[in-house]
Amino acid sequence: MSSYDTIILGSSPNALTAAAYLARGGQRVLVLEPSAHVGGAVSTAQFAEGFSADIGLVSGRIDDEISKDLKLHDHGLDVIERTTLTSLLPGSRSFTLSDSRDRSTEAIAKFSANDAAKYKSFMQLMDLAIDFLRSAYGVTPYREHPPSSTDVQQLTMLVEKLRGYGRREMTEVMRLPLMPLRDLLDEWFESAELKGLLASAGVRGLNQGPFAAATAFNLLHQLAIGDGFFRATARGGIGAVSQALSKAAQAYGAEVRVNAGQLQLTVADGAVKSVQADGNTFTAAAIVSDYDALYTFSHLVPPPELEPEFNRAVRHIRYNGSVARVNLALSQLPKFDGLSEEAMRGTLTIAPSVAYLERAFDCAKRGQLADKPFVELTIPSLSDPSLAPEGKHTISIWLQFAPYTAKVNADHVYATALNAVSEFAPNLKSLIQHFQVLLPGDYEAQYNLSEGHLYGGEMNLAQAFLLRPIPGFAQYQSPISNLYLCGAATHPGGGIHGLAGRNAAREMGVRDLVPA
Repeated sequence: MSSYDTIILGSSPNALTAAAYLARGGQRVLVLEPSAHVGGAVSTAQFAEGFSADIGLVSGRIDDEISKDLKLHDHGLDVIERTTLTSLLPGSRSFTLSDSRDRSTEAIAKFSANDAAKYKSFMQLMDLAIDFLRSAYGVTPYREHPPSSTDVQQLTMLVEKLRGYGRREMTEVMRLPLMPLRDLLDEWFESAELKGLLASAGVRGLNQGPFAAATAFNLLHQLAIGDGFFRATARGGIGAVSQALSKAAQAYGAEVRVNAGQLQLTVADGAVKSVQADGNTFTAAAIVSDYDALYTFSHLVPPPELEPEFNRAVRHIRYNGSVARVNLALSQLPKFDGLSEEAMRGTLTIAPSVAYLERAFDCAKRGQLADKPFVELTIPSLSDPSLAPEGKHTISIWLQFAPYTAKVNADHVYATALNAVSEFAPNLKSLIQHFQVLLPGDYEAQYNLSEGHLYGGEMNLAQAFLLRPIPGFAQYQSPISNLYLCGAATHPGGGIHGLAGRNAAREMGVRDLVPA
């Protein structure tokens, strides 16, 4: 039996962030990852000889403060920015938004002069909203009633930030998260093409269509975590983020074990006692689950150890994974009519209108996959040739809405994805040498993601802030003594930002996390 100060189950960027801070604070930390590589679904692996691709999430960025604090660039993290977002439109048309707002305005003007005139003001409002969200994401939601002095100080800071925007802007920021994406975009713009492209970022990873109430919150969340319109990956694939965090944690003294096998907790008298992993038993003063609440409290912890009311709340968390991944190994670069190389290095999207996205979701509500799905694709080998043999390329396709249901199978997803993309790249099918398909069920089976949800549960207001993962337990603790949560299932939610891991480490006693 081996003993540690803290054992972390799972190795997402949040888990590794927590491990690094806890180890830096002087604790003896062990990270146990059941799979063969750190990161879980935030990893990059070879799917054909010489071809590598991301497994789950394909973009995202660690919070800048965390990256600097843990010196991730010293541990090999080389960020690649995707500075464009392109809408693929019928008739070999397209238009590209750029991280340069001046260039985006010029592109929008080709569709609507009125929309071009409003774009910068719209983005300025988004800037205010995400500035507020980032502040809220960096603190732990309060639980005490009345709030403690620390909680009052944090709440006052957030209120003062809102007031500092001015009365009109404050009101706008407060109502934005409650709006349907359709209504938000209809207030600002008239071009169906522009609204479809902007809405696509708001339904990423969400099993709701843009007509649903409060879907604007998911757009704000994606923007706040740096994975909105203009995204980032890393040289070597998104798994390089997990690798750099693992090296940082180990540099501070943490022990990271992969291939740890099936994990199970022993609980007695309301407290976690030990972890069993592949025939070994480990003990620690604190154990942290990187997994979502449903998996943690139905597999790692036997439900009889918990109160019925808690079990009922956990069972009612919404997951409904709806993202499928198709990775393609190509003999050469496909031809996309009318696209510049700059656009092909960014993110390409098939979402020509808000109504198109809603229709794709309508099929998922019936457990079916739309013939015309929402698609995002990247060609990562253009910016990082190490992912494919010389002269060859990889394409990574993110497909929604692929419901968590037996009615959707890999062959169906593969054919649907190829048909959708081939409309804009007619020679694509002739270039395919190998392919890989991952469904929500695969993410559940291989990485213990409940219903295959990549963000640890739906990102909606009913499952955010004080309510994530369930009311009363938004402070990274659980009803089991010394058992904590630190993953995307906790505040502030999905993404690879690391904020949940840092917040959890702070709640476990690590204070001055980011020295001045």
